[in-house]
This record gives sequence, structure tokens and C-alpha cells, in this order.
Amino acid sequence: MEIARLGRVLGTSLVSGVLCALLSGCYSLAAVIHDPPQPPGTPQAITDGHLVGTWRDEAGGSVTFAASGAFAAKKICGDFADWAGDGPRLSVAQSKTGNGTWETMTWTPPNESVPKTEVTLRFSNSEMSAEYETGGSSRSPKLWVYMGDLDDYDLCTLTRQSSLSSPAG
Repeated sequence: MEIARLGRVLGTSLVSGVLCALLSGCYSLAAVIHDPPQPPGTPQAITDGHLVGTWRDEAGGSVTFAASGAFAAKKICGDFADWAGDGPRLSVAQSKTGNGTWETMTWTPPNESVPKTEVTLRFSNSEMSAEYETGGSSRSPKLWVYMGDLDDYDLCTLTRQSSLSSPAG
């Protein structure tokens, strides 16, 4: 009788172990094939003139770009790098308020035919900066960046407001 009972216990343990391994494997596979949130639209090449004005994020933060190359940001989302010291360190904060200067760079990535524009913000009185890529469509451009750990897929998207917004100064 003891041998039969031992067989049932071992059989149950084996089945439980196999089931755990299968479930763990399925979870790992799901994590690997999980699609991150996609940036809005397609890469866009936009002029500095199209950036001038106010842009807002999903949480109500905003940045206003002036034609002079100045900006004013209020609780804007982003992936902020602190360049003080030996090299860039990502900031823990995922929103920032401040003023500074902005510039663009339009380029075509290797093995691609569509140019895209990147926007760099440099905050005054600090070594803090942020970069955004352009996406959306030509009629509705967006600025976007993944924030923090890339495995978290935390996407920050800025949408241009109507042209009635006043520029930074």
C-alpha cells in the first residue's frame, strides 16, 4: 500500500512540476513577444517653423517653442539626461519644468529612404537635456520618446496645439 501511495504522490508532484514549467514557459514567451506601444504614425521630416508653437502631452504637460530657438516647458514628459560629470545619466523624473534652447537635426537613417527629424531640448542653468523623435503625419505631426527603462515601454507623445498658441520668449 505504501508503494502505491508513494507512486501517487510522486505522480502528482511530477504533473505539478510539468504544469508549472509549461505555465512559466508560456509566460516567458508572452513577455518576449509582447508588442511595445508603437510611436505615432511614421517618421516625419519637419521644419523648425512647423515646431514653433505649443505642444501638449497626455498628462497636460506642455512645451512652447519660439522661432528664436528658445522654449518654455511646464511638466513636460520625456526621457531626461543629466550631462554633468563623466557622462549622461538618465534622470529619475519623467516630467520637467524649465526654459532653455531647442534645435533640430533632420537625417536619413542607414538603409532607409525616409528622412526624420529629431528635436533636442537643452535646459538653462543645468546640464539636463531631452531628445524627441518626430512621427504622426505631415498634417498632424507628433513628438515622441520612450521614457525610462526600454523594457517598460513607457511612451511619451506630444501633440501640436492650434497655431493660436503664443510662442515662448
